[in-house]
Amino acid sequence: MTTTDEILAIAASAAAPRPAAGAPASTDAAVEVTEADLDAFSEAAARGADSDVVRALLAIRPAAPSFAGAAWNAWLTAAAATAAASEAAAHGQMKKAGPVHPAWLAVFAAGTALAGTAERVPGGVTVAVAVAAGMSAAAVTETGLADWGGWSSGTVAAVIGAGVTAGLLLGLTGPQSRAALGICATQAAGLAAAEATPAFALQVGKAAFNGVEAALLARAGVTAPEEPLDGRRGLFALFG
Repeated sequence: MTTTDEILAIAASAAAPRPAAGAPASTDAAVEVTEADLDAFSEAAARGADSDVVRALLAIRPAAPSFAGAAWNAWLTAAAATAAASEAAAHGQMKKAGPVHPAWLAVFAAGTALAGTAERVPGGVTVAVAVAAGMSAAAVTETGLADWGGWSSGTVAAVIGAGVTAGLLLGLTGPQSRAALGICATQAAGLAAAEATPAFALQVGKAAFNGVEAALLARAGVTAPEEPLDGRRGLFALFG
């Protein structure tokens, strides 16, 4: 089984119909996400809404609250939450910092950007279930290489996780989900050197944007490489 197939299996498990109303989701996701986690992310994004990086983003493009602006909203909220978490961590306020791993922040942003506006797949995928699946997909991607060199492995993996989360909330079919992963892989990036600068929040936000955009493009019919991660010219070959 390739890494792509493994990630698609995680998404398929998350999208499976629930056995009964209110029953726990049956998923291969290695991470459990609760409503409290989603609230904590939203609080972090609110704290960082006036950060330098968010103000700069809004200066070049106004906020777009419509469904068509979901990818942009994901960029804004991920950047805001990253800026807030980094600021809190720098001042020793770890309780306020919350999760600072880029994959967490980008995947949560993708999920919350589509909350309430995304179509539901049969069985009713919740934002928490979709985020958990995206986190597991990001973790699988991040462990795909033993040495990422100067790349920010979490940010690279974040776009894959964000794409899985967005794909679940958009109700993508199996082929569309594979295409979304391929589109995500073509846009995966992030430098470890950025982690001590405002550009870190920028690149985490862009990972969230790219993941949501990839899912939307796949739903619109855009295709991509069948094996974007393990392939001879795929992501692991490039970043390794």
